[in-house]
Amino acid sequence: MGKVKVYLNETRSGFVVCQRCGKSKQIHFTNGDNPRSGVAKCACGNTFGVIFENRKHYRKPISSYGKCFAAGDTAEGATVKLADISQGGIRFAKMDGRPLQPNEKIRVSFALNNYTISCAASVYSIRNKVIGAKFIDLDEHSKKVLGFFLLP
Repeated sequence: MGKVKVYLNETRSGFVVCQRCGKSKQIHFTNGDNPRSGVAKCACGNTFGVIFENRKHYRKPISSYGKCFAAGDTAEGATVKLADISQGGIRFAKMDGRPLQPNEKIRVSFALNNYTISCAASVYSIRNKVIGAKFIDLDEHSKKVLGFFLLP
C-alpha cells in the first residue's frame, strides 16, 4: 500500500488523488479539526495511505553541507548537514559549535545550483539535534534560485 501526500492550502483543504485511476476528491478540514494521516479507499477499489501536510511551502529533501554562524561560534562558522529546504526555511543538523536555542537569530550559508545563498534566519524548532530555521532576509535573486531548485 503506497502513501500519498496531500498538501492543504490556507483554507485547510486539498485533493486526495487515487494513484491507480486518477480520481480525485476534495477534503476540507474546519479550524477545530486536526488532520491525521490515515487510509483512503477509492471508488475503484484501490486502498492507499494518506499523509496530510499542513504547510505554507513545499519542502524538498536535500543532502549537502553548509555553514551556520551564531554568536559564540568561530569566525568560520559551524558546519551543518542540510536535511530539507523550502521557500520559507531550512532544516539541518549542526555538526559542531555550541547548541542553538529557539528564537535565536543566526546566519546560514549554503550552495544551490552553483550559487551560494547566505541570509539571516531564526531558529524555530529543535528536535533530536535537528534544527528548523525560518529565512528572514532572502534577497530576490536567492528567492529565484531557491524557487528553481524547488521545482519538481
